[in-house]
Amino acid sequence: MSAALPIHYEPKLVEEAVFQAGYTSAPAQLNIARDRLYEIADGEQRERAFQALYRTWFAKLGLSLTIEKALQEQPLIAESVGACFVVYAAHAKQEGAELYVKDERRTLRLALRPAALRNADALQSFLRKELFHIADMLDPAFGYEPTLPKSPDGPTYDNFITHRYRALWNITITGRIARRGWLAPTAREEALNEFIAAFPMLQENGEKLFSRFYDSDHPRHAELTPLAFDPAATVDGSRPHSAQATHCPLCKFPTYAFEPAPQNLGADTQAEITADFPDWSPEKGLCNQCADLYRGRRMSLAALKMLPGWHSPTV
Repeated sequence: MSAALPIHYEPKLVEEAVFQAGYTSAPAQLNIARDRLYEIADGEQRERAFQALYRTWFAKLGLSLTIEKALQEQPLIAESVGACFVVYAAHAKQEGAELYVKDERRTLRLALRPAALRNADALQSFLRKELFHIADMLDPAFGYEPTLPKSPDGPTYDNFITHRYRALWNITITGRIARRGWLAPTAREEALNEFIAAFPMLQENGEKLFSRFYDSDHPRHAELTPLAFDPAATVDGSRPHSAQATHCPLCKFPTYAFEPAPQNLGADTQAEITADFPDWSPEKGLCNQCADLYRGRRMSLAALKMLPGWHSPTV
C-alpha cells in the first residue's frame, strides 16, 4: 500500500498512539526499550532514536493497518493523490479527511486521535465514510464543485443549503457502503430518517426521492445541488404532488414544518429576530429551522455571559 500511496504519520500521533496501546499490550517490553535510549548522550541523536522506536512499535502493534485497508478500498485515491499525511487530532471534532489541491498536486490529510487507532472497528467505519467523500471529490463523473449556490437572502440561509447538501451526500454514501455489505440492515431506515429530517417539506414523496439517491451507485454533484437549494424540486425538474407549501417569512424557503408557538420563543429571541427582520411578528410565524437557529443564538450568548470578564459588545 505504501508503495502506491506514500503514507506519512505525524511523530506526535505515532508516539501518543504507541504510549496508549503499548502500555496496554506490552508495558514491560516498551519500558525496557525506552530506558535504553535515555543512555544516549547526544540530544538530537536520542530524539531520532525515540522516533525510530515509536515507528517500530507503531508497526508492531498494527496501528496503521486499519488506515491502510481503508485506503485500499478506494483505489481512485491511490491513483489520484500524491501522498497521504496522517496527523494528530486532539479532539473528535478535529477528526476527518481533507483533500488539498495545489496546481496539479493533490494531497490527502487524515486527522485522527491516538485513541481512535486502538478501536479498529469504529475507525474503519469512520474512515470508510470520510474516504468515500474524498473519492467522490476526485471522481470526474461525480463532478464535485467546492462552492454551492448562494441564497439571495444572505449567509444565514446559505447554512440551510449546506446542511441539506451534506445530508444528501451522506445518504448516497451510506447507500453505497450498505450495498458493499459493510453496514447493519438498519442502515437504510436510519438514512431515511436523516433524509426526512433534512427535507420535511417533501412529505409522502420523500421516501421515493430518498430511494433515488440512496440506491444510486453513481451520484452526481449536479443532481444533489438543485435539491439542496430548492427542496421542492426533484432532479428531473418536476415538483412533488404534496400538500401546498407555505414560505417561511424569514428564510423564504417553502416549508411544511412551522414553529408551533412562535409567541413562546421568549422576548430575547424575538428581539434577535426583529433586529434582522424589522417587519416580523410572531403572528407571521417562522419555520422550525429558523426558530432553532435563533434559539441557538440566544443559548450561545447566554453561555458567553457566564464567562469571567464578559462584556457586552459596544458599537
